[in-house]
Amino acid sequence: MDVKMAEADKALTYEDCYAWVYEKIFPLRPADYCSKYPKWPGLVGIEVEMLPLYTQTLTQDKPSPVPLYNGPNSLVAMLYSMQKDRPDWKYVAAPEGSDHLMNVLLDDEDQLSFEPGGQLEFSSKPYPCLSDALRRMRDIQKQVDTAAKAQGITILQVGMNPWKSVEEIGLQMQKPRYRAMDAFFAAQGPHGQRMMRQTCTIQINLDFGASEETLAKRYLLGSLLAPFATATFANSPMLDGKPNGLMTNRGETWQHMDHTRTGFPKLENVISSLSRKACVEAYLDWIMKGRVVFSERHDFKVMDGQFTFGDWIKNGFLGVKPNHKDLQTHLSLQFPEVRARGFLELRSVDCQHRYWQAAPGAYYTGLLYDDQSMNQALDLLLPEFPKLVNYWQKAPTGLQDKHMARLSKKVSELAIEGFSRMPSCYHGEESAHIMEKFHERYTARARTPADDMLDPFKAKGRFNGVDLIALEDMWNK
Repeated sequence: MDVKMAEADKALTYEDCYAWVYEKIFPLRPADYCSKYPKWPGLVGIEVEMLPLYTQTLTQDKPSPVPLYNGPNSLVAMLYSMQKDRPDWKYVAAPEGSDHLMNVLLDDEDQLSFEPGGQLEFSSKPYPCLSDALRRMRDIQKQVDTAAKAQGITILQVGMNPWKSVEEIGLQMQKPRYRAMDAFFAAQGPHGQRMMRQTCTIQINLDFGASEETLAKRYLLGSLLAPFATATFANSPMLDGKPNGLMTNRGETWQHMDHTRTGFPKLENVISSLSRKACVEAYLDWIMKGRVVFSERHDFKVMDGQFTFGDWIKNGFLGVKPNHKDLQTHLSLQFPEVRARGFLELRSVDCQHRYWQAAPGAYYTGLLYDDQSMNQALDLLLPEFPKLVNYWQKAPTGLQDKHMARLSKKVSELAIEGFSRMPSCYHGEESAHIMEKFHERYTARARTPADDMLDPFKAKGRFNGVDLIALEDMWNK
């Protein structure tokens, strides 16, 4: 047997898991970064999940999502229509040579992929500059829009499908992984399937910095920001076709799907020591307590909802203890507000409408990549740490709570100040302007994008795809 294969298949101990998390999950920025990118404060990646709808249904009370595979005007058929003019794009199907598209690897190491409910996702590579990541995202969105229009499809951006239920959407992406996840979450209640099939987010990915103190501060502040980012960017006020009093149903869904895989690790030792070691220990403790969804080595056998990764390490499962691949699979199925993946994956924000989509990147980089704003934000939020979970639970109501609104306004102001200190090349064409305009329209007035979505519903008693497009037109004026 190959030595590397034997090592990969070796049963893991707790110590093996610790070493993996320390080296691979919480790494410091490469030493050569500053020599390559002396002007810029850190790498930035963006992931955005979008909602494809049939254009002719946008005026209906329940616009129809585009099926992933079935029919000539499916989402996959639309993407294949782009293949001829883009020879550098690699279309990855399973099995190879079939039309069962898994993802599209683009010409600059970015990719297009799918969420289980048929949401279309663009994931960028790490770019040295926020403006580069945004420019690339807009370019791919423009190309997709052109192909979609030719197929009678409109791509919209919102935090959660406002119209269709879990049952109406169905499980569009039939990977064995997703079938197992769907079965596991169905047994836990409604929220896991809602997460898979209905939600859309925009995630900002940042690096940990060059020092262990910076790593700990960025990880800690990212977690402390989670409730306020969720509330500030709330953009999913409707569920199954009607408002229900929440501003972010996406945020509510993530909170209730499984408490062992969402939320926050225990951060007290991170606060007291601001060390990489404390971050690793807190994250690993949380990983061990996370419930295992399935075992791929047992033909994706779905677990009972009580079996944790720590149980698997200690006792095994059907005579087998986890290996490195099992650990990586488990890590990919843990969804904290800040997921460590060799970088910071900041997961708290609803997908924003196209007009506002630059704001979350400016918000997070202004707070985590500017040392002055980072330290001021820590000074502001550390006294609030005992109430972190309470704030998180309030976040789905947006900025309706006065204390939440007050703190969110201060955080947003620090983000704007921090972003203003970034190099001018970092801003690009729009980021600072959009962040400031977002703050003036929403956060400074204790409003969110969800409030704009609710206004036409309150006026007419309905909200459809045309109303969403009309909002874009209104903001552009």
